[in-house]
Amino acid sequence: MGKEGVTALGFVPGASATTRRIVRTSEGARDSMIRRRNGRCSVVVKVFTNPWSVSSAELGSQLFALSLFPYLAFLKSIGSKETDCPRLAVRGFQFLLVFVAATIPAGIYAKVAYNEILANVDWLHGGAESFLTITNLIILLGFKSDLDGSTKKQRSRNTLATSALGVSLVAWAGLVFLGSPIAPPHAQPGNALSVLTWIIHISSLIEWLVVMDIIWDRAQLTGNEKWKGLTWGMIPLHTSGLLACTFHMFYNAPVLDPLVTMQAALTCVGNTTMWYAAQRISKGKSKGAAGGVLDKDEPGARTINESGSNAAEDLITVGALSVIASVFLHYGTLFFDFPFEPTLPLAMAFVLVPTAANVSKWVLRSRSS
Repeated sequence: MGKEGVTALGFVPGASATTRRIVRTSEGARDSMIRRRNGRCSVVVKVFTNPWSVSSAELGSQLFALSLFPYLAFLKSIGSKETDCPRLAVRGFQFLLVFVAATIPAGIYAKVAYNEILANVDWLHGGAESFLTITNLIILLGFKSDLDGSTKKQRSRNTLATSALGVSLVAWAGLVFLGSPIAPPHAQPGNALSVLTWIIHISSLIEWLVVMDIIWDRAQLTGNEKWKGLTWGMIPLHTSGLLACTFHMFYNAPVLDPLVTMQAALTCVGNTTMWYAAQRISKGKSKGAAGGVLDKDEPGARTINESGSNAAEDLITVGALSVIASVFLHYGTLFFDFPFEPTLPLAMAFVLVPTAANVSKWVLRSRSS
């Protein structure tokens, strides 16, 4: 589902345009301070630097900060004994706080050292966002290992063949975009995300989708249908990540600043819906004796799709898709005009279409279950 600090408090995916947009200080206030403190300009800049800035009104900044409170409440609920969430998954949700803590100083340093928002300083931006990718990866492995271990199912797919396919697709993408004799009509802007930073963002989004799917299966395997509510509660955070990536695809154009404010709002909403869902899970009743995943022979047990992948295959798929998408976003978009002609309606189309597809998927699965 990359912002940035508190922005990703829901991930996603993250990835997060949010915290990358360091709070822009009031030029008038800063200038007046500089005039009064001539020799201490650097100190003044540090004092007036807000790492969560997204607009002159700082609305997004306030929303990102506010989103921390429902997320902390979510951590308390998801980690309770009654919820019976896999321990590694709980640790993953908790690790998000490391991402938040790392993003704040990164944003401040970008402002002080480069006089730029974090999103425009690639090495800092990618480094901070990588903590979100790690967060989602830990959550994915936590739920997946519990799912695979409890059902004792070994998938029949050939992991080696999957790896070879992924490598082939990546190589093909590289030949198309790096070896093409046709020069793109546009030059790479100075604030463009590197391929590596794009991989970090895209992988966060995909990992979040995989986690949503695994949590849905967990509802079937535990007999506690309330787990499906957590999948629904995660949707706003995935859309938040889409807003961040869309903002970056248009090279952080100031005209699209409203996307960052929307991202902040959805982060706050998503953390709240996840908290509410975790509360319902803890009050729901699993049918297993210990409240955990049912054995396939227990009464009430339901099986999931036998063709599902194991954790290794999921990681390979996430990695391959992330690389392919990132190579296109970094190089392929140079062959098009739209990233250089940003408009809010166009940008919103890149967010609303995949969000609608995501919602439709869960509506259809709800009707079929």
